[in-house]
Amino acid sequence: MKITSIIIAACAVLSFARIVSGQNITAKRPNVVIVISDDHRHDWMGHKNSLMQTPNLNRLAEQGWSFPNAFVNAGVCSPSRASFLTGKYMHQASAPDIVWDNNSFLRTQIMFPQRLKMLGYKTGYIGKFHLGEEEKPTPGFDLWASFEFVGGYFNQNIWVNGKEEKMSGFTDDNVAEMAKNTIEEWSKDDEPFCLIVGLKSPHIPFTYPERMKEYYEETHFPEPETFYFDYSDSKPGMANNLINAREWRAAIPAYGSFQEWVRSYTRLATTIDQSVGTVMNAVEEAGLNGNTIFIYTSDHGYSLGEFNMCEKHYAYEQIIRIPMIARFPDQKRRGTPPGDMVMLMDIAPTVMDYCAGDIPDEMEGKSWRELEEPDGERKKPLRDALFFDFWHNQREILPPMQAIRTERYKLIDYEYMPYKELYDLEKDPLERENLIDSAGYETVKKDLEKRMSKWKKETDWVKRDKMALNTIYISESPASKKPEPADILKRNSGWTPLKRENGVFDLSAYAQSKTCYIAIPVENGSNYDPFINLRITNQENKKAAIPYLGYYKGEVIYSNVVWKTLHGIKTPAFRGGFDFGYNAPLHAGQNVILIELETDKGLLAELDFSVVGGVEKLKFL
Repeated sequence: MKITSIIIAACAVLSFARIVSGQNITAKRPNVVIVISDDHRHDWMGHKNSLMQTPNLNRLAEQGWSFPNAFVNAGVCSPSRASFLTGKYMHQASAPDIVWDNNSFLRTQIMFPQRLKMLGYKTGYIGKFHLGEEEKPTPGFDLWASFEFVGGYFNQNIWVNGKEEKMSGFTDDNVAEMAKNTIEEWSKDDEPFCLIVGLKSPHIPFTYPERMKEYYEETHFPEPETFYFDYSDSKPGMANNLINAREWRAAIPAYGSFQEWVRSYTRLATTIDQSVGTVMNAVEEAGLNGNTIFIYTSDHGYSLGEFNMCEKHYAYEQIIRIPMIARFPDQKRRGTPPGDMVMLMDIAPTVMDYCAGDIPDEMEGKSWRELEEPDGERKKPLRDALFFDFWHNQREILPPMQAIRTERYKLIDYEYMPYKELYDLEKDPLERENLIDSAGYETVKKDLEKRMSKWKKETDWVKRDKMALNTIYISESPASKKPEPADILKRNSGWTPLKRENGVFDLSAYAQSKTCYIAIPVENGSNYDPFINLRITNQENKKAAIPYLGYYKGEVIYSNVVWKTLHGIKTPAFRGGFDFGYNAPLHAGQNVILIELETDKGLLAELDFSVVGGVEKLKFL
């Protein structure tokens, strides 16, 4: 069965329920509707950019707040979405990288709608999820309707509570229509509800519906001021890395020109407005405007040529800034948003504050409830600094980095390279001049470095790096597929230790068996899942992938592409490029990583178990 996270976290949730049980949380509890897109820039809306046609987003901004300073703490889809749904930093939420089905997130985390379910809410998720196992029903949700990984833009079937439903047409149209119908149905009940709507737009490839072709045909989009900027000296950590926008590698179609590339993105961004309008109208027509929290946002921004770049993945403003429009019941100062720095991970604690009257201690985000008060009556801003973290398994071309940003300054620190960048955003909002070695900024640099170190310590951040695995334990037929470390380490356990020799593990003795099982006992010294990723390769023939399964508490939760292929399971054509290995769920204390290998004499002689993880908190037993 999918997801045991709600069971794993049951004690915490029930404890939280007891906290609010003494309050009258059933009286006028607001509904919650949140629409989240993928890769939408903060300035690609009509009320921030006169070139854009977004009447519905403009209307929502007039009715609520369109925050001028909204940010993410992660620069890629899955980590940012994990942060959004848990209210934590990505390294605390078991999703530091792109998630397919290499999944610890679903087994170590609890999402805020699941918390609301425990408190009497009806809950639903419709559309793009991007955190694994999207086709299966998810405990804690009355309605679960999603599609595998990033899905397709057209004729993408949707799995509704585990059952595949045939779809035709533009995916986001179908998602918005399903959300509309759900709101109409749920509005008839007395229960409050929480509905998350995940849009695919405007993620690559920029394949928009035919009706959008007439949009922006005569619009000229100016190239960014930094489009031809030579950053080889001032930004050495970025040089020769990431993706060059001028090569048009941002998407599959051949656009032919910068203008058509941006138009294609913009047409998809405009479909977001149409989808939001469909959902907004459903709330209004159901008579729920006065008692519904409505939020529109995105998982991060996007680069449209700044520094010759496309895509996301880094800590510059066009990536970390996001659209964030929020409308609350009985909201004060409508249309005049506070200038505080808010974050995507603030949504979870904000919703819990409004709907339950309290916020779980583990949430790192901040509630926006205090922002209702006039600026002059608040003693301090919501936050005086924010932190950003990016990690990717392909660190040679997508360099991991951390950053701290205050209202004026930003420090970027490359995790695996000796490079840093410092910007004075007041004087240099386009981040062209790296001040890291400039006179007069020594105190600023030192202060930001000190604050970043403090943040890492307080949030249990650990460096993710290669780890030396020198011993594995093997069994052809284990007594249990959910062993404890003590079961493996004791004598006569049925598990045979195997040492690494000459840089490899030789499993050729097991080649005559159909399968063999590998156990790796590991101790986690963190309160969070510090991330561990396992890959298996044949050192003699690295192109020969090893088919294997990953277990968690006796359940298979991961299978690599080659295993799926051998067993006739179809995967999308691009699946192999995202087969990042098994991300085993880890809890505080001792754990066992258990995998099952399909054996073959030609592949088992020189195996390497490549492990990347939170090196400061993990210890192999």
